Amino acid sequence: RRKSDMNKHTKIVICVLAIFIVGMTLSVAFAEPVNAKKYKNKKSITVKIKDGKKTIKVKCKYKKSYKQYLGSKKKNGKTYSVYVCYEKKNGMQNGKKGWWTSGSNGGLSDWAKIDTRYNKYHPVTKLKLH
Repeated sequence: RRKSDMNKHTKIVICVLAIFIVGMTLSVAFAEPVNAKKYKNKKSITVKIKDGKKTIKVKCKYKKSYKQYLGSKKKNGKTYSVYVCYEKKNGMQNGKKGWWTSGSNGGLSDWAKIDTRYNKYHPVTKLKLH
């Protein structure tokens, strides 16, 4: 008798674990990606980046495949990269629902200066690298 109770208990635990694992897998598989809607149907957004005393204008074009505005410009021996995205939900890539603008003067390298700005209602078009 005791052995069958143990088997029953083990089967219940295995079933609960299986349901949990399937649920977690599906929640990750169908999670919404960070995605930018077009801002007022604009095909591009120009972002002004202040790097020290210089101001660089970077034109970011809407990339349908990424669902973000992306742009880069080479100037003064540096490559300025900018992205503008809209987050539909709190807690995704950057944290809060709304428009995020991020820029850098050296990509992801250690020496690069960066800035990230947030606005709930419209894209931020001015960054100051630090």
